Amino acid sequence: MAKALRILKIDKDDDEKSLRTPSTIVKEEEFDSKEFKTLLDDLLLTAKLSEEPAGGIASPQVGINKRVFYILDYDTNEWKLFINPQMEPIGFIKSSTEESCLSVPNREEKVLRYKKIKIKYQDKNAKWHTEKYSDLNAITIQHEIDHLDGVLFIDRV
Repeated sequence: MAKALRILKIDKDDDEKSLRTPSTIVKEEEFDSKEFKTLLDDLLLTAKLSEEPAGGIASPQVGINKRVFYILDYDTNEWKLFINPQMEPIGFIKSSTEESCLSVPNREEKVLRYKKIKIKYQDKNAKWHTEKYSDLNAITIQHEIDHLDGVLFIDRV
């Protein structure tokens, strides 16, 4: 059964060091492991039960530096999983939007990000997908990919 995990926060030195560590790719053989499936379940439950409303969560935020994150899709209001994402902007238009983060408590800042993106990623069965996103979904995806790269939104202010 899934359990909520502790969310790392930058006010603890060890947490910040982990949050700023780039994540590794999920290997093909990991997809079928019980440990990986448990991580996916625990990560999603952690987002759903977080003290602050979550628009997304990345595995580095719970101390596991793997290239995995969820977003709450603003179009469907459903949680969506992305594994080993590869993102590229569509066009050059950016927008500045207020962002916050479960790992950076009590702080909101405007961050400039691309309005439209294309993302290639794997699902929980290791199948590859390519999709386009815009506006808040695109911004959230960029925020979560930053987590996978060891970057926090406050680094972009």
